[in-house]
Amino acid sequence: MEVVLFTLVGIALYVISSQVLVFLEKLYGNTLPQRNIVFFVVILALSLPSFSLLRSLLGEGEGPQYDNQEQQATDRRDEPAQPH
Repeated sequence: MEVVLFTLVGIALYVISSQVLVFLEKLYGNTLPQRNIVFFVVILALSLPSFSLLRSLLGEGEGPQYDNQEQQATDRRDEPAQPH
């Protein structure tokens, strides 16, 4: 469910960033030089706080990165070798 929510927010941020870019171009009076970089800066400036807020509202996720169980070592160097 989180993936769907983050995807929808990402799509909305893309549309909003595009509209902001068009607005900035109207203020400038022409197509902005380095238009792609300006778009990147706008979407980055909007996405970092948006996704941070979304993460804090959703709380800790469910997944292996939040699993509190200890990991078992798969390397058994201290045990004697087993014959085949």
